[in-house]
Amino acid sequence: MDNIKISVVIPAFNAELYIEKAIQSILRQTEQVYEIIIIDDGSVDQTCKIVQKIQKDEPKIVLLTQQNAGASAARNSGIHEATGDWILLLDADDECSEELVETYLTKIKEVREDISVIYTAYYQIDDNSKVISTQLSGKRLNSTEGFCDILIRNPIISPSGVLVNKKHLNDMHGFNTQIKYVEDVDLWVRLLDSNYSIEYIDRPLSYIRRHANNTTSSMSTSHNAEKQIMDQYGLDYIKEKLYKRSYTMEKNSLDFALFLIRYKQWKQCEELLENTQILEDSPQYNSYCFLKSIINIEDKRFDEALDECEKILVADVTHGAALNNSGVIYAMNGNKEQAIINLEQAMLLFPGYLDVKHNMTLIENSETDKSLFRFTLRELRPVLLSYSTD
Repeated sequence: MDNIKISVVIPAFNAELYIEKAIQSILRQTEQVYEIIIIDDGSVDQTCKIVQKIQKDEPKIVLLTQQNAGASAARNSGIHEATGDWILLLDADDECSEELVETYLTKIKEVREDISVIYTAYYQIDDNSKVISTQLSGKRLNSTEGFCDILIRNPIISPSGVLVNKKHLNDMHGFNTQIKYVEDVDLWVRLLDSNYSIEYIDRPLSYIRRHANNTTSSMSTSHNAEKQIMDQYGLDYIKEKLYKRSYTMEKNSLDFALFLIRYKQWKQCEELLENTQILEDSPQYNSYCFLKSIINIEDKRFDEALDECEKILVADVTHGAALNNSGVIYAMNGNKEQAIINLEQAMLLFPGYLDVKHNMTLIENSETDKSLFRFTLRELRPVLLSYSTD
């Protein structure tokens, strides 16, 4: 299509189990890419040999090798080598639909403006490439609002399958090698902070594999890395961005309360919520009650926290975080029967919900140490991401 050149960049570290599947998913594209650059990041398994075997019949494959330096450095090496106009990022353990490249090329033609990034909806897959989730959807992200959206709840769940304008990548000096986890989030935030936009296609054409060796297999690791990225900007800058958005004051205030909690500014958050009036018929009401419940949990005012959770569940019986947190409080209060009802309901709605699994195990083992129970401090995504550990 009009000679748009797409270079695929695949960082690989000990990826012998999956690298061939990743490469084949690119080779099967209905619109061919210009080149496939694979960066072996110091693997000590058969990754290189597998790539070299495929490379014999595929001259568009370029194999680079380097000492282990991490995914960011590996991607940067591939980006530097790439000669295409666009960089399609793919992790060595992931795959994509054969229509991904064609869909991206069509999007570039349709938009006809200076696009920075394009991504699609996702499926999560297991070791055998079987789909293990419903569609994980995203949305278009634009400058200030997009900057805030990424930091509140990043909809781009992986850089894998994302297409990036090489010129804009170079403007940003690529990935920040000082950030070891969710380094892609840092890049998206920097692009949005520079007023670039990120386009979205609502089709699940990227397949993210979940297994024990994922770099960010731990939820806590991911959250800590997100905090590192936020710290580069600081709470005052984030607040300024939030309140510049074209949302209601109530919406902006509730989102700022989320950041106050993540920065453990409990008193300031409580005061903000006290001065924010949200009516029961507001679409923000459940979030308002949930934030109040988290403040109460932090202050160990568990009965008040339970009241807020019950308000949420009257309005929405599918609110997973409220089900978990109320279940924990029931268990702590000795109401084991109700605790199990709430936790089982949460697990039914959200299979793989790690906090619930943990709490159910404690109840089954008649654990008496209340400090071991886990509260969920953020409202859940519509579809949970799979983590191998917590």
